Amino acid sequence: MTVLLSIIIFYLLFKITSPEIDYIGSDYDGIVVLSGNPDRAVLGSKLFFKKDAKFIYLSKEAGVVKNYINPSKERRVYEKYIDIILKNNIPRKNIILFGIDNKSTYDEAKFFSEIDLSGIKNVLIVTNKFHIYRVKKIFNSFDQNVEIDFFYIDDIKDWKKDKSSIKIVFLEIIKCFLYYIYDDFNGYLAYQ
Repeated sequence: MTVLLSIIIFYLLFKITSPEIDYIGSDYDGIVVLSGNPDRAVLGSKLFFKKDAKFIYLSKEAGVVKNYINPSKERRVYEKYIDIILKNNIPRKNIILFGIDNKSTYDEAKFFSEIDLSGIKNVLIVTNKFHIYRVKKIFNSFDQNVEIDFFYIDDIKDWKKDKSSIKIVFLEIIKCFLYYIYDDFNGYLAYQ
């Protein structure tokens, strides 16, 4: 059992730290920005223009971004992302929120699969390098109404030399195990 578990962990470690690079098209009808890192909103804004997109689909995570200096100026996560996108010259009418209060990647994939994508043929999902393996698994498990490609921020040169990256990688391994066992994190929480 220990040998099997070790093999699975090393397999996930490899898949998470060395994700396959997919073909990225020259244009997309929509850019999908997942929650979890504001850099995704910055990159999504750049890709909006570079890929001649019509819309940015933004995950509606309603968690609060703390403002310790002025608590009265606390904002919802998605509101902060909207600010970033607007500062990058994308009109508000081109930003479409999806979900109610997405708390996980599973929620994001589920709610994205339920939105009306009439007139949209393809989208590019933006996330981080160490998140892409699980994102692909989860989004591909839903019946999506459009062609989906995936793009990730690659800002870490050697994950083994960066304390934050090491934590993220091992957290992703745990989240992969939870996904394979329960499908969604809310299912895991229900057993607590």
